[in-house]
Amino acid sequence: MRVQWKTAVDWHQHLTVAKECAEAAAQRISDEFGHRHITGEKGPYDVQLRADLVSEDTIVSGIHQAYPDHRIISEEHTLKWLNDEHTWFVDPLDGTNNFGYGVAHCAVAITLFHRDEPVVAVVHDPVVKRRYYAQADAKQALRPAPLRSEPVPLRRASISYVTNYTPEARRYGLALERRLRDECKRVFTLWAPSLDLALISAGGLDAMVCVDANFLDVCAGLFLLEQNGGCVLGLGGERLPLTKSLADAPVSFVAARDGHLAQDLFQHVREAIHGV
Repeated sequence: MRVQWKTAVDWHQHLTVAKECAEAAAQRISDEFGHRHITGEKGPYDVQLRADLVSEDTIVSGIHQAYPDHRIISEEHTLKWLNDEHTWFVDPLDGTNNFGYGVAHCAVAITLFHRDEPVVAVVHDPVVKRRYYAQADAKQALRPAPLRSEPVPLRRASISYVTNYTPEARRYGLALERRLRDECKRVFTLWAPSLDLALISAGGLDAMVCVDANFLDVCAGLFLLEQNGGCVLGLGGERLPLTKSLADAPVSFVAARDGHLAQDLFQHVREAIHGV
């Protein structure tokens, strides 16, 4: 059934479509968990699984049925229509390798942008069934609820980091880990950044360092964190607002539950960058 337009855009309706598509995709791929049905190679370290394609087909079909004139950008395919006012970014399976090896840290991620601004995001864990979502200007539509916990100092923080697969990025990641392991409580490399960011928004993790990520991998999680009062800094130390224009190049940032932790972490990140 096609959605009928209203005079005022109802983002809750769009959020409902995104949640339903993510749930349908999660159900369709649940039996694939722990099975490496490889359909393609993405360089020496990454693969495409059958589950990626099944999830993507489910989500893209569902969005296109509801909003046939919207642009959809997904990991494997892009549907570009004349109306570029609404753009959906779809990561059908963030953490593909984790999923294939039976590591329960992965997610389906969907984000809707209206012009240049994000308005809806869903991060859905198909294995543990954790669900996170947000809608612009609607705190009642936010899951989890906004954080109200005390700020966490760096020495007690649990931090995730993610880089791309290039040798230079891997060297940087190792240098960063060496620098941080004596400065914070714990350092993780979990390889599902959308879920990492969702966990920060929920208080499960405290911060994240990301270097040269694909925008598809992080935009949903960044919107969740932004809506939940978190702080995102670019690697120059400036506040990094989430806009669609960031999709034009790999994205790097420091993200944290609060500004003080983000600033403290940024200082170590900057020194690690200069030391590589």
